[in-house]
This record gives sequence, C-alpha cells and structure tokens, in this order.
Amino acid sequence: MAGRTAVLTGVTGGWGRAVLDRFLAQGWDVCATTHSGGVDVPSQVLVVEADLTDASAAEGVVAAALERFGSVDALGCVAGGFRTDGLLHESSPDVWRAMLSANLETAYTMTRAVLTPMLSAGSGSIVYVGSRAAVRPFPGAAPYIVAKAAVLALMGAVDAEVRSKGVRVNTVMASIVDTPQNRRENPDADVSRWTTGEQMARVIEWLCGEDSAPLSGGAIPAYGRA
Repeated sequence: MAGRTAVLTGVTGGWGRAVLDRFLAQGWDVCATTHSGGVDVPSQVLVVEADLTDASAAEGVVAAALERFGSVDALGCVAGGFRTDGLLHESSPDVWRAMLSANLETAYTMTRAVLTPMLSAGSGSIVYVGSRAAVRPFPGAAPYIVAKAAVLALMGAVDAEVRSKGVRVNTVMASIVDTPQNRRENPDADVSRWTTGEQMARVIEWLCGEDSAPLSGGAIPAYGRA
C-alpha cells in the first residue's frame, strides 16, 4: 500500500490507537485528527487538530492531507462517543445532541470533505464505525442508538450516490470493544468474549484497502463472541 493515504479520525480514544498502528504497519501514509492536541504518535503521521463538527475544519483536515501526501485514498471514521442517560423520556436533550454530534455529525463533515478528491480520482474507500445497538436496541441509550442508526442511513445514501463512480462506503458494526474504560465499567464481564481493538483495526484497514473491492454498502458485523 506504499503511497496510499488514509485520513483517520478518533485515533486518540479507546481503541483508536490500534487503528492508527495497523495502518502504519500496512504501509499507509496517515493523516490523523485530534480534538484536543497533545497526541503522541510517530513522526511520520500528519496530526491535524480540528473540531470535526465544523464542516470548514473537516475541509481543512483533507486539505492538509492533500498538501502533504497528494491524495486521500481512504477515510476511517473512528471518532464517536457512547453515553447512557436513562429512558428517553428521562434523558437530557444535551446528551441527545452530544451523541448525534459525536457519531453522526463528524462522519457527515468528513465524508463531505473527502468526496471531492475521491470522486476526482475515481477511487476511494470510506469506513464508518457503527454499532450492533443500531439493529439490536437496548433500553437506556436511545440517543446513542439513534445516532448509530443514522450512520447506517448515511452510508446507504452515500453509497447510492458514489458507488458507480469508484468510491466505496462500508460500516463496521461494533459490539463492546476491549478497552480500559470498558473494563472499568464492566468489572464482572467475561472480556475474552469482547472484540479487541486490534481486531477492529484489521477489519477497518481491510475495508479501506483494495483486497475488499468491490464491497460497498456493507454493514459488517464485528461482534466478537459478546
């Protein structure tokens, strides 16, 4: 994959670093976004600090990647968030907005930003991180569930627009991923049944690369044994 460039969001959270490490190991040039700065990554990674809920900031990320590397061949939307807030009628409108912002808005702005160079090149791959909860809801997390369901709808809409033009769009449907935070919040869980960050990273990188062509419009289960 020498000479291929991926823009990755969310590499500083949870299992996002595993995604970054996988792409680097496979020879990708990487532009990684951070919201708060101070990320410790290898020197060859282009780090851009940006609020991805801002469309102009997302455009700036893509412009920086194009200036440094000359192309944007893949987008991995790992940025997101999860919060429970009780049943819907008890929940806070602030949590509703936060979940839509973190999970849907960031995917929208980055997709919008990368599509122009990808369509000009006639190739590219976009991968979103979805959730099993979008198709198997559970009580107490309606804002998160709706946001992840909306990501699936975004994938379908974009796929319908760009599949015939050489750009692919897929979603990895995650369940609980083995991270230090999830272990703290689920102290009695059998973590051997969870998906690891490294496993998620391999799936995302595979979907971004040519080995997964011509797969597009797929909701790929990555549930582990949970």
